[in-house]
Order: sequence, then structure tokens, then C-alpha cells
Amino acid sequence: MPSCAQCSESFITTDEDLKFLTKMHVPSPSLCPECRMQRRMAFRNEKTLYKRKCDLCGKSTVSLYSPEKPFPVYCTECFWSDGWDPLEYGREFDFSRPFFPQFSELLQKVPRLGIVNKQCENSDYCNYSFANKNCYLTFGNHYEEECLYGRYSTKNKNCMDYLYLYESELSYECLFSKNLYECVFLDHSEECGNCHFSVDLKGCKHCLFSANLRHKEYYIFNKEYSRDEYLEKLKEYGLNTHKGFETARSYFIHEFRTQFPFRAVYQTNTQNSTGSNLENCKNLRSVFDSSKCEDIAYTVQADETYDSMDMTCMGYDRSELCYETIGCSGLFNSVSCDSCWHNSNLLYSNLCFTCDSLFGCISLRHKKYCVLNREYSKEEYEKKRKEIISHMEKTGEWGGFFPSDISPYAYNETIAQEYFPLEKEEILKKRWKWRDEDKPDFSGVTKRISAKRLPETIGKIPDDILNWAIECEKSGKPFKVQKKELEFYRTMDLPVPHFHPDVRMEMRLALRSPRKLWDRDCAKCGKSTPATFSPERPETVYCEECYLNSVY
Repeated sequence: MPSCAQCSESFITTDEDLKFLTKMHVPSPSLCPECRMQRRMAFRNEKTLYKRKCDLCGKSTVSLYSPEKPFPVYCTECFWSDGWDPLEYGREFDFSRPFFPQFSELLQKVPRLGIVNKQCENSDYCNYSFANKNCYLTFGNHYEEECLYGRYSTKNKNCMDYLYLYESELSYECLFSKNLYECVFLDHSEECGNCHFSVDLKGCKHCLFSANLRHKEYYIFNKEYSRDEYLEKLKEYGLNTHKGFETARSYFIHEFRTQFPFRAVYQTNTQNSTGSNLENCKNLRSVFDSSKCEDIAYTVQADETYDSMDMTCMGYDRSELCYETIGCSGLFNSVSCDSCWHNSNLLYSNLCFTCDSLFGCISLRHKKYCVLNREYSKEEYEKKRKEIISHMEKTGEWGGFFPSDISPYAYNETIAQEYFPLEKEEILKKRWKWRDEDKPDFSGVTKRISAKRLPETIGKIPDDILNWAIECEKSGKPFKVQKKELEFYRTMDLPVPHFHPDVRMEMRLALRSPRKLWDRDCAKCGKSTPATFSPERPETVYCEECYLNSVY
């Protein structure tokens, strides 16, 4: 059993892994699945945004790249225009040197797309986004309207502070849920209205502090009440006050989780698969947060992906035969690619779109047979591709993803810091990059106030709060309330939160199941079952069969 070259932990490369690796003509990995994921994630910045000038037209733009980054960055209009040619930066491969240093040098020269935000209206501060309208600080979201502070979601309207939410409206602090209306703090729920602080509800209305209910109405702690009794008790909790809301939130994320059984894993219409938050999948191994996938392994967040391994953030168009990729869509027969869409036969490429047969290329569009951004004939390309692969096999580079130290981002700017948090000293010791946060610019602020001094209810909040800098109770970081955010709180009769949006997201991310499985004994039948709950956690865990028997 090999040991991981990074963390030294032993890991298994299964027969299924070897079969796939042979098909892709890559060697067995030297890193364990978690370290491979960490390395990929160090190349994805989703939410750390900056103001900088476009290096082509000069206008100020929102960008993933801080102003001091050495490479050119183009605004969306300039990047997709015909006003420049990425082939002008092409170079010959030097067989006297390893591949990664050469790719890193090209990375410092070729202009990059400043932010991935297409066909959006009044949604400048969104990334990895498509067709959004009037949204703010949403990341990985599509077809949304009037939404703020969301991640990995689609087709929502007037929602705020959410994660993996779909086709919902007027919902707050909900995750892994769909088709909700006027819901607050719902987890893994569907087709619900006016429900609060509950888990795994289906087709329910007016439920509070409940779990595992189906088609119920007016329930508190899984006990039925009349409509008038329910409304009276709901009023007693004072959820429209900061004190009442925070008491309920704290209870929901702590003591509440010991009151009801949890499913070992969340799978819907899924066959022969290990992992959680899976829907309409088949033959998956260690896969999480994915739908419509088949025969994939060691993956977090994928849609319509087939016969692939070691991926992160794949979708929404079908991908197949991919290995060690992140942020890609519509990708076929490719190895070690980052943010490439609608391509075939790509190797070690970044930000390439609608291309075929590229090796070590950056920012190409509608190109074929290129190496390090230099174009060749088909015959020349095939010859050079084989020679470079042979060279990389000798240098030990072939098969693995790009090393973290050549990422265009600092480690703490990326999602790697969220999944695998490290202190500044640890990051620098590994020779990875770190960037200290900029001080926020609050020009126009009329008042600076501690969150503890905010009024208890939204009815006592003045319009002028939009000009206040509020100091987060947990981090001390100041933040501002946006106009649409204030309107949302007033519509929902919710208190203004006392935490910075980043802190709220951290708290939400902490509610996710770990992207890891442990063997747990079912609390009902006693049989061992894979679960996303480690043995020392306090939750009562049921295997799928016992869970379904208890619910239906």
C-alpha cells in the first residue's frame, strides 16, 4: 500500500482506479485522494474579488486577481474580443527543462479572463456565474434573480445566504434543498413552505424544529398542532428578534442534531455508489454533491460527468474521460485541465474554450494542435505530444495536476483554504503563496457600529443602515448591509445578522457533511454502513433501509 508523498498517509489504488488510469495512459498517483483534491482546489478562487484595471482597455473591472498580480488580466468584453491573439505568446518547448516551470512562465505572460460572469445583468460581483440578474456575491450560481450571498445554486429568486439551493424563493440560510418558499434554515428539504430550522422535510408546510417528515403541516418537534396553536407557539420563539433568532440558530446547529436520526448518506435514485448528496447517479466511488453522473470516482461537485476520476466543480454540460480536472464543462478525453469548457483532447491547459488537441495552453479559443500556445500541423502536434509526455514521464511530472506553487492565486484566496484550512506559517513553509487581506474601503460611511448595538428587530432599523460599517461579532471585520438585503429582511421580518457575510458562509459550510466516509453502526439494526458522520459525532445515524422504514 503506497504512502502519500504529501501527507504520508497510506492509501489504496483500487483495481477500478488502475483500469481507468490505464485507459487514460497515466501512472498511479503519488498523492492520496484528499491531497489530490487539495492540489486542484488551490487553483480555484471563487469568492475573493478585487477591483483592478483591464490591461487592454484600461477600464476598472471586478476581477479574481489582485492588482499586484504580474500577468495581464482582461475584462470580459476584451477577453472575448478579436482585439488580441493568445498565439502571440506561444513558445517552443524546451526539452532540457521540466514542463511545469515552462508552463508557469507562460502563465505569467498570457492575458487571463478577469472573472467568469457571462450574460449577467447588474450582477458584477458574481463569479462562475451565468444569466443572473440583480445578484450580489453569488458564486457558482446560474439563472438567478435578486439573490445575495449564495453558492452552487440555480434558478432561485429573492434568496439570501444559501448553499446548493434550487428553484426556491424568499428563503434564507437554506442548504441542499429545492423548491422552497419562505423557508429559514432548512437542510436537505424539498417542496416546503414556511418551514423553519428543520432537516429532511418533503412536501411540508409550517414546520419548526422538525426532521424526517413527509407531507405534514403545523408540526413543532415532530408533534402536530392546530393552525392557531402552531402560530401562537411560533410567536413565542420570537424569531423576528435577534435574541430569539440566534437562540434558535444555535440550538439548530447544536442540540437539535441529537434529537432525531440522520441518514448515513443522502442519495436519491442512485445505484452502487459510495458518497453523499448524490442524485440520479450510478457506479460512483467516493463522490459528493453530484448529479446525473456514472462511473466516476474521488470527485466533489459534478453534473453529467461519465467515466472520469479526480474532479472538482464539473458541469453543467456533459463531460467524459476526464482525469484531474477542476472547473471544467463539456470536456472530453482530457488530463489535468483548469476552467476549460467545450473541449476535447486537452492536456495541462487552463482557460481554453471550444478547442481540440492542446498541450500546456492558456486562454485559447477555437484552436487546434497547439503546444504552449504555439500552433502546429496535426502531424507535428502528435509527434510533439508524444515527445513531451515521454519527457514528463522522465521528470516525474506526467499524470499529476499542476503543483500548488504555480497557482495564479494565493492559497488563502482559493477554496482549498475552505476545505483544507492552513495557517499562514504552514502555507509559506510549503512554499505556497499567501496574501494578506486588504483593508476594506468604506468611503461614504456615516457611522461605525458594533453589531451588538444593532436594534433587536428589523422594524427599528433605519434606512441609513446602508451607510453604516457594522463590526462583526465574531471576526471584528466591518461589513455593510446592501439595499436589496435590507429589503429582504423587511419582507421576511428577520433581524439584521451580526456576522460578516464571510463568517456566515463559514458557518453554513460547517453544516455540510464532510467529504469523507466512515463505517458507522446503524443505531437501529446495528449493521455497519458507510456514513458521513465520524464515530465520535453525537448524531444518531440510520442505514438507508432503517431510515426509510422510519419515515414512510
